[in-house]
Amino acid sequence: MNGIDMQSLIDPPFQSTPAGDVWLIRQSGNGGYTGPGGMWQAAKADPVQLTMVNIQPLKPREAESLMNVGAAGVSAPISVNDCRVVHLNDGTYLQCDDEGQEADMLRFSDSLQMREWRVIAVDNRPWHHFCRAVVQRYRGAG
Repeated sequence: MNGIDMQSLIDPPFQSTPAGDVWLIRQSGNGGYTGPGGMWQAAKADPVQLTMVNIQPLKPREAESLMNVGAAGVSAPISVNDCRVVHLNDGTYLQCDDEGQEADMLRFSDSLQMREWRVIAVDNRPWHHFCRAVVQRYRGAG
């Protein structure tokens, strides 16, 4: 026994699933070249609906820490308004963006429209069935 287990700890009153739900978009191993002499682009797998999710705003102090210490794939300043903290308690673990290659992305509404969010920092705790991730609004490549 590893002590406290977080499985199913996020109960319905604590959930903050937005309208349209939260979807995980993983890069699949399939993909292709963009054309003659083009670059390889990984294909995205079918989205998976996540359950037991809590979404919180990023605190200014955490944004400052990410800018000072850095996060995977982040070279530009981080806007607090473009980031969220996502807590997953359904046994799903995320992989963060390494060197500009998105490993995992999430799709959920920011109260205005459905948007894609790239994972820039993650704290996976498999022994507690818990994942905490910082996500940043994805505005496309380039």
